[in-house]
Amino acid sequence: MAIYLDFESIKGNVTAAGFEQCVEINTMEFGVKRPIRMEVGKMANREVGKPSLSTVTLTKTADNSVAALFKEAVSGSSGKKATLNVVRTGSDKVETFLEYTLYDCLINSYRIMAIGDEEPQENISLSFSQCEITYKDHNATNKTGSPQRTGYDLAKAIPL
Repeated sequence: MAIYLDFESIKGNVTAAGFEQCVEINTMEFGVKRPIRMEVGKMANREVGKPSLSTVTLTKTADNSVAALFKEAVSGSSGKKATLNVVRTGSDKVETFLEYTLYDCLINSYRIMAIGDEEPQENISLSFSQCEITYKDHNATNKTGSPQRTGYDLAKAIPL
């Protein structure tokens, strides 16, 4: 399994067919939370607040994208489309089974760390106004089933 970032106009070092020039990602973290009032004896009609979506935090090994990511972090002012593809090897090619598409995406945090003989590691956080999530199930013979799709529009405060 691998994670590839396709961030509009930023080129990485990936050479896998269909993902050329994407940025290889080591880890991805994303979450959602929302307040839910839990009052003893009154659990039938709990009060539920609006969701709070975290930024998407990525770690990666320094590659061809270092300068472009830094530039985007310090001066990017117009949101871009960013797609995170979690891929696996299919019957004859690398294929996406989990996809996060972020719209109006800006880099709101960038850090790089190097230790001794190890490759430098970058930590990047992405802010966005809308996200779409697609999961493609596979059966025992590795055939793709019907995709499951969902998402959230933060500007309109509605699920997709």
